[in-house]
Amino acid sequence: MNLIFDFGNSFTKYFFVQNNMVVERGSFISRNFDQNILGINSKGNIDKLIYSSVIDDKGEKLSDIFKNSKIISLKDENLKLPFSTQYKDETLGEDRVALVSAGLNLYPDKDLLIIDIGTCITYDLVSSNKEYIGGSISPGFNLRYSSLHDYTSNLPKLDVMPIESIIGESTEEHIHAGVFNGVIGEINYNITRHKNDLPDLETIISGGGANFLLNKIKNVIFADQDFLAHGLNHILQINS
Repeated sequence: MNLIFDFGNSFTKYFFVQNNMVVERGSFISRNFDQNILGINSKGNIDKLIYSSVIDDKGEKLSDIFKNSKIISLKDENLKLPFSTQYKDETLGEDRVALVSAGLNLYPDKDLLIIDIGTCITYDLVSSNKEYIGGSISPGFNLRYSSLHDYTSNLPKLDVMPIESIIGESTEEHIHAGVFNGVIGEINYNITRHKNDLPDLETIISGGGANFLLNKIKNVIFADQDFLAHGLNHILQINS
């Protein structure tokens, strides 16, 4: 059985995979790693483990706990990936490597725009010949709400709330309308611009914030809850 970890800014997700199928999944608050990891280790024999992390590297701790498992890190310079990249920085973020790999595994031979909605909204473009073209990053829902509160004197801190109208009748509704419709407008703009260059482009929307956009963005694929796990498991298979 394989074990997959996705260490995010707020939450850590884990997936048990057998015969390329997710047989169990769960999550915990990322800062509570030590309180949760031993319980996960006791769930069964783990042959191989792969992890991605946008926070501090957990490789040493994982090695201490999963002593009999082969552990693969996305930080490994010799890691084989299912796509090529001309990325100018040292590395592409591990979460985005996993998302691109998931898209290519589930929708091969297609031009893909993968949009992930979490703490940040990330956009990743990959061609049908499996070349990573590039992407962009913008603030997610909660960051937008928080910034309006943190950098003004009187605006309240609100939780995400979808709103149908593009205008509000109170301060709270003004904020919801601005944030929610701002995200929709940004995503639609990105899709339109990329489709001008790649008319056959398929768009995949994933991440914890994707549920807020169901039926709001047209002609896109909403990924299931195991989307990122498919990508990491795909990388695990390539490197086994």
